[in-house]
Amino acid sequence: MSDPSSTLQSILETASDAIVAIDAAGRILTWNPRAEALFGYRYEEMRGELLTRIIPARFREAHDAGIARVAGGGEQHVIGQTVELAAVHRDGREFPIELSLGRWTSDGASFFSGIIRDITERTALAREVAESKARMQSILETANDAVVAIDGAGRILMWNPRAEVLFGYSFEEMRGESLARIIPERFREGHDSGVARVAAGGERHVIGQTVELAAVHRDGREFPVELSLGHWTGDGESFFSGIIRDITERTALSREVDEAKARMQSILETANDAVVAIDAAGRILMWNPRAEVLFGYTSEEMRGEPLTRIIPEQFRDGHDAGIARVASGGERHVIGQTVELAAVHRDGREFPIELSLGHWTSGGQSFFSGIIRDITERHRATEEIRRTSADLADKNEMLEGLSAKLAKYLSRNVYESIFEGRTEVTVQSYRKNLTVFFSDIQGFTELADMMEAEALSGLLNQYLKEMATIAEGCGGTVDKFMGDGIMIFFGDPDSRGEQEDAIACVRMAIAMRDRIAQLKNEWRRQTGATDLHVRMGINTGYCTVGNFGSDDRLDYTIVGREVNLASRLETAAEPDQILIAHRTWSLIKDEIPCVPVGDIIVKGFAYPVRTYAVGIEGSPAERASMSASAHGFSLTLDAARLHAEDADSVRRTLQQALSLLEGHDG
Repeated sequence: MSDPSSTLQSILETASDAIVAIDAAGRILTWNPRAEALFGYRYEEMRGELLTRIIPARFREAHDAGIARVAGGGEQHVIGQTVELAAVHRDGREFPIELSLGRWTSDGASFFSGIIRDITERTALAREVAESKARMQSILETANDAVVAIDGAGRILMWNPRAEVLFGYSFEEMRGESLARIIPERFREGHDSGVARVAAGGERHVIGQTVELAAVHRDGREFPVELSLGHWTGDGESFFSGIIRDITERTALSREVDEAKARMQSILETANDAVVAIDAAGRILMWNPRAEVLFGYTSEEMRGEPLTRIIPEQFRDGHDAGIARVASGGERHVIGQTVELAAVHRDGREFPIELSLGHWTSGGQSFFSGIIRDITERHRATEEIRRTSADLADKNEMLEGLSAKLAKYLSRNVYESIFEGRTEVTVQSYRKNLTVFFSDIQGFTELADMMEAEALSGLLNQYLKEMATIAEGCGGTVDKFMGDGIMIFFGDPDSRGEQEDAIACVRMAIAMRDRIAQLKNEWRRQTGATDLHVRMGINTGYCTVGNFGSDDRLDYTIVGREVNLASRLETAAEPDQILIAHRTWSLIKDEIPCVPVGDIIVKGFAYPVRTYAVGIEGSPAERASMSASAHGFSLTLDAARLHAEDADSVRRTLQQALSLLEGHDG
């Protein structure tokens, strides 16, 4: 017979969970290797130390009280149970754990053991797929899963409607058929041998467990499933039941959760709500962890206390009267409804909540449950909508609230097109001839490294506001701001014709360039001696434009080769230069003077692109710059960019050049 102490030591050393034992004073007696890995402390460090070292400060008082209560022969409601708590690592980070707690006595003294599992990954996933513990439980209880039953030979006896949807076969087709039809070929032999083994009374290691496998749809595609397997016997024969869930989405989410923050949208949909239960006298029976966070009281403090502790004084009489009325069989108008009320935090502050109230009876007594959500942020947003709506007297109340939100995220002409009913808010796109504009601030990254964040934000916001105002005035659709970059297009949702759209776009770019020249002195005061210069690129051609995304989230934008070319032209442009493609030039040449730049090689395009630089007679940019060249002579002057301290030096250089020419006889 093996030595029990050796067996125990082997279990402790090889266990995949942390195993810890303490005495009634909370001092650590046992600390296995997994505990060392989980918490970062070696056994030599923790032996004789208080367990509170790994317990978050907010839970320590409750821990000590619980240990003392059980050791003194009091209530043992968590002994023998598995609970979810939090623990603290040596490095200070807090993480969620699952704790199974046991108790024993020896020589009249109490001892406690705990099996601890790190559930960080499971908790993160749970946060992403449920709004609260109560709501998650409700979802799990009402989820539509496939339910299948087979006999000992693997023939299908039961096949519910969800199984029909999940696998594509009707019950009539599958009744009496082998379950192997929905099992991938590589797993069929293992399935058959497992069914035969259990039916013959052999090992049942997967019975009663939940495992992840794969299944095959009627159309041949394979997809992941979660299977909970049961077994029973009747008249000496074995039968098996399986509850099957399609976990395609969950598997994809698990695989992608670390790839990008965008995949984390589901976290916003899994907010935890407080769940509270009271008896007919208003005394608290249940107070979940979220309630502790929401109201500042622990479960131990609130159990048996009146719920009125968290109810504002002005509402307490109404609360008591309502509880008494429903408990005595009276009107139940708020039961089963969601209402907005107010609650009081431990620190005395009052905040708005949303309450979903339930009622049930047991043993002739009434009980009440409430799911409570803090709606402070919603109230702030509602108040913001109310304030914004006051400025839109010509809109009705519903449109005021909606437009106040959307107007800030849409270009004005897109916004007006939607609210005037000229544009459908659905996933759709179409081809259309557009003129596309890109711009950015040269050296913005370097400028960002030199300036304080607040000053940089102020400068950037001023720049974007000025440019957006000009764009809207010219009829452009502001697609997006990309840091210091701007993307604008003309021709949708409204178009004045291909040529007029192109002319309007180029005139907009000129107006932007002129406005930037006017703002340079002001910006120089903010950035020091640094001048800000903007590059612009314009191209005209057929693009795909419309609403992209899903029914729940749309982005109105444009895509295509011509869009890419406009972006490449902006990158290739000189500082303060408006660089346009040949197609755009052909539409504006009779209205706006341009200078040929030549063919340039553009990344992603197989052939050189013919380009032109835009100038306009009489504009500040035109008057402040010039260029000329001849054999033996070249001159480029941009007075708007010339620093005052360099002007005298330039004048002397030009005078020397004139002197040389006066003595030159050709």
